[in-house]
Amino acid sequence: MRIYIFLVGLFFCLLTGMAQAATFNFNGVDVSSCTRSGAQYTCGNLSMADTDVIVIASGYGVTFNRSLTMTYNQGLRMSGSAALTATGNLDIKDINPSNLKVTGGSLTAEGGTFSMGAQEQTVTANISATTIKMGSNNVKVTGKISAKGPVEIASGSVINGPISGTIVNILAASTRIQGDITATTSLTIGSGSQVTGNLKSPTIDLKASGLLVTGDVEASNSLSIASGNGIKGNVDAGEVTLDSSNAYITGNAKVDHITLGWQGRVQQTITCKAYTPSNPCSCVTNNSGWAFNEPMGPKCGPGTQAAPHHFQIDHPGTALTCAPQTVTVTACADAACSARYTGGATVTVSPGGTATQIDSSGVATASVRQYTVGTATLGLTSVPGATDALVCKRSSDNSNSCDMAFAATGLMLTPTNHISGTQPSFGISAVQASGDQQACVPLFANKNKDLTLACGYSNPASGTLPVFIKGTDAFIALAANNSSACSALGKSVNLAFDDKGVAKVTMSYADVGKVNLKATYTGSSASGDTGLSMTGSADVIVVPAAFSAVAIANPQRAGAPVTVSMSALNSAGAVTPNFGNEKPSETALPTLASLVRPTTIEIGNPAKPDIQGGVVFKNGSVASSDMNWPEVGTITIAFKLANRNGYLEANTAVPTLPKPSRVSEEVQFIPHHFITELIKDKEADQPKVTDGIARPCAAPLTCVNDGEKGRYAYSGQAIGVRVTARALGGATTQNYDELNPGVLAPVLLEGLDAATGKISFPPSTPDGSSRLTDGSKAQTTVTGVAPAKFTLGIARTMVAYRFPGKAGVPVTVAPTDVLLRASSTYPGGAVVSSSSALIQNEARMTVLSGQWQVAHGYGSELLPVRLAVQVQYWNGTKWITNLLDSISAFNKSQVVFVNCKKTLDCSKLAADDLAYTVVQGALPQAYRLTLLAPGAGKAGRVDVSVGNHPYLGSTVGVVVFGILRSGPVIYLREMY
Repeated sequence: MRIYIFLVGLFFCLLTGMAQAATFNFNGVDVSSCTRSGAQYTCGNLSMADTDVIVIASGYGVTFNRSLTMTYNQGLRMSGSAALTATGNLDIKDINPSNLKVTGGSLTAEGGTFSMGAQEQTVTANISATTIKMGSNNVKVTGKISAKGPVEIASGSVINGPISGTIVNILAASTRIQGDITATTSLTIGSGSQVTGNLKSPTIDLKASGLLVTGDVEASNSLSIASGNGIKGNVDAGEVTLDSSNAYITGNAKVDHITLGWQGRVQQTITCKAYTPSNPCSCVTNNSGWAFNEPMGPKCGPGTQAAPHHFQIDHPGTALTCAPQTVTVTACADAACSARYTGGATVTVSPGGTATQIDSSGVATASVRQYTVGTATLGLTSVPGATDALVCKRSSDNSNSCDMAFAATGLMLTPTNHISGTQPSFGISAVQASGDQQACVPLFANKNKDLTLACGYSNPASGTLPVFIKGTDAFIALAANNSSACSALGKSVNLAFDDKGVAKVTMSYADVGKVNLKATYTGSSASGDTGLSMTGSADVIVVPAAFSAVAIANPQRAGAPVTVSMSALNSAGAVTPNFGNEKPSETALPTLASLVRPTTIEIGNPAKPDIQGGVVFKNGSVASSDMNWPEVGTITIAFKLANRNGYLEANTAVPTLPKPSRVSEEVQFIPHHFITELIKDKEADQPKVTDGIARPCAAPLTCVNDGEKGRYAYSGQAIGVRVTARALGGATTQNYDELNPGVLAPVLLEGLDAATGKISFPPSTPDGSSRLTDGSKAQTTVTGVAPAKFTLGIARTMVAYRFPGKAGVPVTVAPTDVLLRASSTYPGGAVVSSSSALIQNEARMTVLSGQWQVAHGYGSELLPVRLAVQVQYWNGTKWITNLLDSISAFNKSQVVFVNCKKTLDCSKLAADDLAYTVVQGALPQAYRLTLLAPGAGKAGRVDVSVGNHPYLGSTVGVVVFGILRSGPVIYLREMY
């Protein structure tokens, strides 16, 4: 009979082994159980075996009139424009990644849920469904993802394409998305994610931390930006919150209301939708630590208008009837003209002007012309029209007058934009109108004349240094003395006019900015031209020659503002004190010049984000900085003039002028701080051992606050701990890696009292037994985290907190609240730590003194004896069963037999080879500790304990086998 059964089983196995996987090819041929109409297949009852494969060729579509769920050993292959549709659910999440070859096409669950990602799967296809779930492993999708309902994407996924749905949830952490995300109800993006694309949803929540969105964000109801997160783009939203600390928006923000947490910043303009010119920041709650009037503080103004707020004409105040006069026209975005309108405009300035185009720079040069002597009031027409009246700036007297005096005779000055501290020459011509007023002819020829020359400040509107002028004599300051500011009174300068009526003049200005030069001539009887009075003026832009060497201290902390020492210099190397005082102010834009360490040899693809934030100049030098780099390593930083048209647009007229730049010396960046975390159940890096995590608390046990319900572990129990190196704001510094030793310092790990942060409880003992250990039976001391454990900024280790006392012996120590602190000390004394007074960066848990409680027992030497075993902890007054524990376990090798009496031999005693795991603190009755029968003639007593357990001590249970007292003994056993 047994042989027959064996042969039948063998025959069955042979038949099973001979079965082959079927391949359903949808490529224009008929397929069983499916109908075909041209290139479209419809399948109703297609039956698939465990190893069958679906192959859909490009140009063909397959529709299942039901749900389709594919299993691990099944396969799916698609390419080109292939299409797979299920009228119910479409579930491919369990397919082995090696069996999933989707390189093009579309996947559709018309009436149900599309699921993928139980494995680390990759597809290239457009995906659509009612509900889309991608997880719990990271997935990679290239294509459009659209749902009629919710979308959920697992952490660590890579999506190259747009995403849309009602509720879109991108789980933490480190997902990469290239594409716009649109959610009709709400959008949540988890920490560490990077999105390149625009976001649109009524409610958007960007979770802490290290999250970056490169694109514009629209949230009609609310937008929450957690600490350390950033938006590189513009924001249009209702209620906006930038949490503490270091949340930022690089563009403009148009909002109903905005709250700026500590060091929260909108780098451009905040526009209140209920904009009030008298109180432009009425919708701003400013808790950033920077005042409204500080460079790093919030700036408020009107939003991007359909037209300029007003136009501003900068003019010299005088002109000739014989020549056009150049003026500068600026399209202003606000009343103070602190920002320019960039939407473009066409303007015509009167009198006599022609149409002039203003591009996105917001500024252009135009001209006016009048052929008759007299005063004209400048005017302007534009498309689009401005919302407010024209404003004029007249440099001849630094007034707001739009009046310009046209004369038949006058002085023409032709200075050119140049580098500060140099000595360029320019011409001054004395001219008069020809008979027909169409041209200017020389008035002085081959004569020396004394002219009064004066200087003034246009932008900035004030200054401290004078302009020096040289005519036929030595240089002379157009000021009271050589070190005072420009004077409107000016100085008399002798000039030699040549045969063309042009006098050569040399100027020198040691500062920067737009300065006005004015020349005046008054005739006299001595010169034979009594009654002749001429004047003329011109603006000239003087630009910095260079930036000074950049001074940045080492090391700097990732993500933290970097203090920068740098100045704008003239050609002689002196600081130009007006740089940064302009309106709008000029500055230097910092960018990443080079990543010195880690090299690509050390780390194949190191993180190298660009520099974030910027610097603000005042009086020629950097006055403040929120510049930061959110990574670790050694870099150089380039500082380039931010104005692409050159300093004050000087390069528009003189393209060859330099645009100052400077590269810093090497700067080392180290982590801003560490965080320590307890690894939790079902997390991707959960330890493989079942007792390797700290367990959630519940009544009657009260645990230290960890932001949830608290967690506990036993003294000496090794649990999974995650240590992460982070930038300010919470982004993980991925270059903090064992392959980049230059940024690693020894990481000390300490177990401290959660309330005080000190090694105060339990007290130190002479044998030093109060310490962190590896949780092994030997309880080997652990002092830190090895550098080799860090990968992409994260280290995972097993560590135990051990109470004082002898290993394996229960100790009566009450539940103790403990925190785990990581710290490193770099050469020079810089300390990186997980300690923070503002944010809970440190893992917290309650440590219990635990033991196995082994009951006494007795029985026949011919039968096994079963013992009740509980896991207990000391609550401060007594040992109680831990009803929360359904994890602790032991095996037969950890059961110890000692002190055998009578005929018992301890070396021969053994426990049954069962899985001894407690349920609610006790071994179930069916799985109690079972001691195998010693056998006939083996009677006596023995002490039994779970003495070889690595971290739980044990009481001793006394077990009696056989008859040890006179008289008959009846053993009663209940069998389970």
